[in-house]
Amino acid sequence: DAIGNLVHLTILDLGYDPDEDGKPNQLSHLPESITQLRNLQSLYLDNNQLSYLPETISQLTNLEQLFLNNNQLSYLPEAISQLTNLRDLPLDYNQLRHLPEAIAELRNLQELYLDHNQLTYLPETISQLTNLYELYLDNNQLSYLPETISQLTNLHYLYLGNNQLSHLPETISQLSNLKHLYLDNNQLSYLPETISRLSNLQGLWLDNNPLNPELEATYEQGLDAVKTYLQALAEDKVILNEAKLILVGEGEVGKTCLLGALCGDKWIEGRPTTHGIEIKPVEVAHPNGETDIILNGWDFGGQRVYRPTHQLFFTAPAVYLVVWKPREGPQQGFVNEWITLIKHREPDAKILVVATHGGPSQRQPDIDRQELIDKFSTDIIQGFFFIDSKPDPTTGECRNIANLKPAIAEVAATLPGMGRTIPAAWYRVRKDLRATDEPYLTYKQVLEIFAEQGVEGFFADLCLRVFHTLGHLIHYHYDPLLKDIVILKPDWLAKAISFTLDDKHIRDNNGLVQFDYLSQLWENPPFPGETGYPKDLHRLFLKLMERFDLSYQVVDPDFCDPDNPTSLIAQLVSDRRPNPLPWEAEIPNGKHQKTQICRIVDDRGQLAKAEGLFYRLIVRFHKYSLGRDNYTNSVHWKRGLILDDDYNGRAFLEYIDTNIRITVRAAYPEFFLNELTKDVKWLVEHFWEGLRCEIVVPCIEPCGKNQPGLGQFEVEKLIASKEKGRSEYPCNVSGCDEWQNIDALIRNTTAAQTSPELTFNQLLQNQALLLQRITNLEQLGREGLANDQRLLSQLDEQFTQFIQMFNDEAKEGPRLFSLEPAETGFLDRPKAISIKVKLTLWCEHSRKPLPELNEDKTKGVYLLNVPRQWFTKAQPYLTFVTRTVGLMVPVVSSAGKWLMEDTAYNEMAEEWDVTQKGIAASAKSGDLALDWASRQDAPNLDHGREIEAQGSVLRQLHSFLKEKDSTFGGLVRVQNRQYKYLWVHQNFVDEY
Repeated sequence: DAIGNLVHLTILDLGYDPDEDGKPNQLSHLPESITQLRNLQSLYLDNNQLSYLPETISQLTNLEQLFLNNNQLSYLPEAISQLTNLRDLPLDYNQLRHLPEAIAELRNLQELYLDHNQLTYLPETISQLTNLYELYLDNNQLSYLPETISQLTNLHYLYLGNNQLSHLPETISQLSNLKHLYLDNNQLSYLPETISRLSNLQGLWLDNNPLNPELEATYEQGLDAVKTYLQALAEDKVILNEAKLILVGEGEVGKTCLLGALCGDKWIEGRPTTHGIEIKPVEVAHPNGETDIILNGWDFGGQRVYRPTHQLFFTAPAVYLVVWKPREGPQQGFVNEWITLIKHREPDAKILVVATHGGPSQRQPDIDRQELIDKFSTDIIQGFFFIDSKPDPTTGECRNIANLKPAIAEVAATLPGMGRTIPAAWYRVRKDLRATDEPYLTYKQVLEIFAEQGVEGFFADLCLRVFHTLGHLIHYHYDPLLKDIVILKPDWLAKAISFTLDDKHIRDNNGLVQFDYLSQLWENPPFPGETGYPKDLHRLFLKLMERFDLSYQVVDPDFCDPDNPTSLIAQLVSDRRPNPLPWEAEIPNGKHQKTQICRIVDDRGQLAKAEGLFYRLIVRFHKYSLGRDNYTNSVHWKRGLILDDDYNGRAFLEYIDTNIRITVRAAYPEFFLNELTKDVKWLVEHFWEGLRCEIVVPCIEPCGKNQPGLGQFEVEKLIASKEKGRSEYPCNVSGCDEWQNIDALIRNTTAAQTSPELTFNQLLQNQALLLQRITNLEQLGREGLANDQRLLSQLDEQFTQFIQMFNDEAKEGPRLFSLEPAETGFLDRPKAISIKVKLTLWCEHSRKPLPELNEDKTKGVYLLNVPRQWFTKAQPYLTFVTRTVGLMVPVVSSAGKWLMEDTAYNEMAEEWDVTQKGIAASAKSGDLALDWASRQDAPNLDHGREIEAQGSVLRQLHSFLKEKDSTFGGLVRVQNRQYKYLWVHQNFVDEY
């Protein structure tokens, strides 16, 4: 009855805004009498508990806006089709599984919100909503779009993120007014080429889709690159049915003969041993019977010394053949070991096990197939074959080769990227490169060949990446030292490296070799039938070996010829431990000792071996070598290494069984131990993708029946037990009943550093505590700090955490700088919206300001007009970076003069109404900094959002700087061995 008095209402709000005060409504149904409100134009029913709409709602024919979002609707009545004046229909956050066909009658709809429902399909009739301007379909279960969606020609915004779309209709190109297309979080591997015709498209979102490598790389370059790429495909394209075929196994088991048989080559009796790698094309019929598959057959030399090197070329997509000889048995053929080696490098590898023999008198294969299948699964082991590579003298056929080739084709057809489509121009470029018949070309020469086919800029580099992946060539596009050459014959390169590993002189010298000797070896190989390499490539080969962690240049004070440097090839170091070791039996006074063990395990949690790991560690850690200034002082052998990092301590690394045991002695051993552990863990898990590295600690006194150190405890499990209130943990060594104190075990490790990443606020608090400690010292100069080795290590730790936290932003520009006002009298301009500041960039390697490193003292120093809004938003980051710089000042020459004074910060902060006085107040004001970090109203965000927020501040600063100087004062962006970015002065580029 009351409703009857409201018949003239045009707006009725029964919804609820959670951002406003007041209590929410809890409507579970609408009264029939609501149909009396025939003049309603806007009806708000959002944020209620409606599970259905009455059919009578059709009588509200003047409705233009109907808000039904955030309810419990599982369907819409057909009667809704009579609300033909509707312009806005928010239905998001409901439980709709389908839409009625009759929705097509709502032809005046301009905005339709269907996101966050359970839609699995759209009706074809949606095409009749031709006035739609915005369509929200994100967060549903859509697996396809109807072709008729193309008729929504007025659509400007189309939201399809978080669905199950695996393809888009070609007709999407007819959405001629579309400006923004959201496709993130779907199952798209490709896009229809017709998208390039969307001339008004301004934004395209494809994040978190399984895009093919070419499209993914193109998407990273932006919308224009995607359109150009799709346009090239639309003009002319080629389907590539290609992959790698990799043959591995022990020496002299018949890999080369098998590859020759697969290629149809003539049999050669007494073939010489393979050095390095040989590559030949193999052609097999595609299982669909409509085309052929071309495989680049890589024949790997079987000598054990090649294994660490060959792993560099184990890349998907590939079919692997593990070859063994029945006469010697699978144990002698190391079949299990080779499969394990492949699986650790490529967890998704597809492997065929092939037994070979050279005549009728040899043994039949005797191998436990079920044991291998049980261990590795049928996903990896794709089949077993027994072949004879030597043709039968009567028939001329190689026995069972006809069965092996179809099996290879079956596996190859399932590889990722098989059947990939590339622009035809790229294919023509590859033919032109092959036609040169050169083993290598300069990058410039290759680009000229690309340009002849109209492939230039980013797409030339992308094309090179595709051919690198398929094994046609080698180009390290990401390496400034190596990108200037393109190896067109990869086997030619691998063979050159193998010569150094086979050489007796280098072996006898425990891996030490001078460049002149290497050059002579490469120019005149000592193996029959091998041709030499031109001298202008020899230094490149040496750089490649360093890039592969195979060697590094040593300092030899008795032979200091920069044109003839001495290198160490780590695989060839002595297998005997030096005696005596520079490692005292007792811990020196003033030092503490901590030990961690990197336990290497496979996907089943079983102990595993990372082939060649310790050789790579010898190379990667050479900057810490005792012989970094004089090689004769180096201490390393095949299974051990002594390192030293000045005040950060001395380390002893040993390869025990499959584990790397790391012990550090220092005033503050946590930092150096953590850095070494992180490097080992990163290398294991990034190079050997099928392995992981568990951090464990050894047991301590008392230890029951066993000697201390035999028991091993996973740090994560210790922390978990501690969080559950347990104080002890049982020893895991058989026969030992002793329980260990958890706190004592954790004190023997870097538990704090190996726990999840610190948040931005936690790092601020740690920094402030360290500042307080510095201010408590009697002297702040270099001399005062030089004797406090513990503090120096903590300073290094603080800087490292800062650099790592903002690594993503370092892609675009430097992170380390100091800031000071460039003008006075802020208080005289109370309404100023910007202020002029002087910004000085610092080198992230030397931790010095650029004016101290450059002859031109103005280079790297800029005057910027900084908006008040940016300054306020940047406050936490400026606090952090200024204090980080300030922490370093006492130990980095006279850099203190580049820091802002207390009064300048205070004046800026006070004038601009910043929430606390002084961003950092100065590098010396630890109290204020600690107070800010511990404030109750300090941001309490999760790690990702904090870093994202401060990262945006840094990115905006980069844009300010780029307008002044796109070279950033001559700073060079480099990557360390973990591929983390640093901006360093050009004097230090060679360090990376």
